[in-house]
Amino acid sequence: MGVASEIVTSLGAYLKAQAWNALIVIGLYAAGFALTGVPWWLLIGPIAGMLNLVPHVGPLLALGLPLLIKWLSTDDLMPLVWIGVVWLIIQTIDGFILTPRAAGRAGVNPFPAIAITIAAAFMFGPLGMLLAVPAVAVVLIILRAVQRSR
Repeated sequence: MGVASEIVTSLGAYLKAQAWNALIVIGLYAAGFALTGVPWWLLIGPIAGMLNLVPHVGPLLALGLPLLIKWLSTDDLMPLVWIGVVWLIIQTIDGFILTPRAAGRAGVNPFPAIAITIAAAFMFGPLGMLLAVPAVAVVLIILRAVQRSR
């Protein structure tokens, strides 16, 4: 297999895993918002899941939207706490299980992928977070190809 085809295969696997992650997060948000009584949970869940794809700001917007809608529809503050708990659980699942699994599909060890993503976020901001794992996967494929040719 050539280097270009290895890169395409690796990036394809990563994108496929990220798409599955997005679908899982959308489902978790919809279910969590339904359980916490968020009005229009079937609409808000997918919107929150898609917002979650945006680094840094997206997850906060994914929290703010259902909080605002629930706050406008109730006088009780306890449901707002439960929405926050649901959001925290989903963010934990996404950050520590789903996203590292996607990195593993790209051929990058999941544990270093977390450190790489954090470092890229500090150096290059949100764009660095998005491109860190695919860039490292490409570099690793090229390094393995160079090693094989020796």
